[in-house]
Amino acid sequence: MRKHSVWIRTGVFVAAVGLALAACGSSDDDGTTAGGSSGPAASGLPTTTDQLLYASDKKGGTLKALSSGDCDSWDPARTYYATCWDQLRWITRSLLTYETKPNSAKLVPDLATEVPTSPDGGKTWTYKLKAGIKFEDGSAITSKDIKYGIERFFAQDIINGGPTFVIDSLQTDPEYPGPYKDTSPDKLGLSSVETPDDTTLIFHLNKSFPDWNYIMAQPGASPVPQAKDTGDKYTSHPVASGPYKFDKYVPNQSLTLVRNDQWDQSTDEINKALPDKIEITMGLESAEIDNRLMSGDADVFLDQTGVDIAARNQLLADPTLRKARTTVDLTGFLRYLSVATTVKPFDNVHCRLAVAYAVNKQGQVAARGGPTAGEPATTMLPPTVAYYQKFNLFPTPNDAGDLAKAKDELKACGQPNGFTTKITARSNRPLEVNQATALQADLKKIGITASVEKFDSSQYFSAVIGIPKNVQEKGYGLHITGWGPDWPSAYGFFSSIVDGRKILPQGNSNYAELNDPTVNSGIDEGLAASDDGAAQAAWTKVDKGVVQSGAYVPLIYDKAMNLYSDRVTNIQFSPGYNMANFAAMGVVR
Repeated sequence: MRKHSVWIRTGVFVAAVGLALAACGSSDDDGTTAGGSSGPAASGLPTTTDQLLYASDKKGGTLKALSSGDCDSWDPARTYYATCWDQLRWITRSLLTYETKPNSAKLVPDLATEVPTSPDGGKTWTYKLKAGIKFEDGSAITSKDIKYGIERFFAQDIINGGPTFVIDSLQTDPEYPGPYKDTSPDKLGLSSVETPDDTTLIFHLNKSFPDWNYIMAQPGASPVPQAKDTGDKYTSHPVASGPYKFDKYVPNQSLTLVRNDQWDQSTDEINKALPDKIEITMGLESAEIDNRLMSGDADVFLDQTGVDIAARNQLLADPTLRKARTTVDLTGFLRYLSVATTVKPFDNVHCRLAVAYAVNKQGQVAARGGPTAGEPATTMLPPTVAYYQKFNLFPTPNDAGDLAKAKDELKACGQPNGFTTKITARSNRPLEVNQATALQADLKKIGITASVEKFDSSQYFSAVIGIPKNVQEKGYGLHITGWGPDWPSAYGFFSSIVDGRKILPQGNSNYAELNDPTVNSGIDEGLAASDDGAAQAAWTKVDKGVVQSGAYVPLIYDKAMNLYSDRVTNIQFSPGYNMANFAAMGVVR
């Protein structure tokens, strides 16, 4: 996953939430959650990620949604915000989608008749379309409409800003320029995609990609009618293939969706289309958003980044209100410490493990605001990602660090009296600076003196920790960072950050420069796995190999505390979008 998309695609807490919330972490809680459902407590507050809250199939009413801003684009080929991918499910349908069950990453057919398997290890993929699927104007959706939608990605001079996975996997030689410069009569000249008839698509990838089906569940795998394509203006009215369509749209202010009368429930086993109308109000400040939700004037906050500090304190002080109206969801995002293996003395594994034992993960959680901001992490794979398996290779009492074991590791690495190093963090991310400061204090207890070096987020990845030579020359030994997948698979999470064969001279995402044969071979085995058992074994091997190396220290499974009105139904978390499943929601209990 590209670094820039990490901070856009996954919900991160507002910078205003600081250490003041740490005192709220031990609020009286009896292990129940919104709607009265019971669930296991985690770090003092329960996680509702695995629950369905207020189940209902009742139709009617208007879902009133709020957002801090407009979507980056309503064009399915140009959007890269998680919330917009989620919202687009109201309007568009893709070849595949995620099943409507809490915390499920299982892919199911949407416009396609089935979830295909590749006959040649991930290079060829064939999809058959359902009968009776139509655009909002009543015209039939064909395989050529989906191919055209895919082709638009290649016109990067016009259609840009979205993910480029389809370009990476489908680009040809000579390079395809996109439909606007396509010289073929029908503007469907991308030879790597065949449409032998109106219901069949055959994708010929330029390299094996076993996760291709996940790409076909993204908005870019939705149909675009060539005759209605308005290029860079398509965002103003994408032609609907889903249960709702644009009615009134004022950019950066509001959007009203109404029922698409050409959508046929019999062709759609996933969408229930419960509300009669959806009204989105944009450009609001966090305090106003929380106030409207608290008062019942609105139903859902589409950013899904959690309530602000004032509302959070109010909710934590009123357990009845909190349990009835909030969720505390894992966001699918991991916050972790990168330990540079090419910066001395961290080239010695025991020096790295000294840090792993010294860090107080409960202190890291407190630094980000307490239990509603996350829980101590022991694995690199977040619990929302496929093939996550719980383990703890370096257990410490209450996840608060073990100074004795840390000092033993210092002795083993030839540094019994400690050493000096540097911790990097983003200056305009106060919670990351809090984390760095807490880590600094932990290391001081075992004799490691660490300075905290702060950099603006615009430079942090591109010019600081993303350039290995710079990390080595400046002696940046420890980096506060985080990661989240574009799709909920182990490969989608691990590939860029731990594969030693992907260390780049710049734009590097393997910040620790980990190049471990066990990890590298495990990635290959995971990609080649032909059944779930083999895949589970391979990805657990990768996860344990990464943690065992000490090159990456998992710190926090990120959470968001989200507030809803007292009438929203079918509240459930979707790891496909790392937030609530908007398409399942209704407003009649």
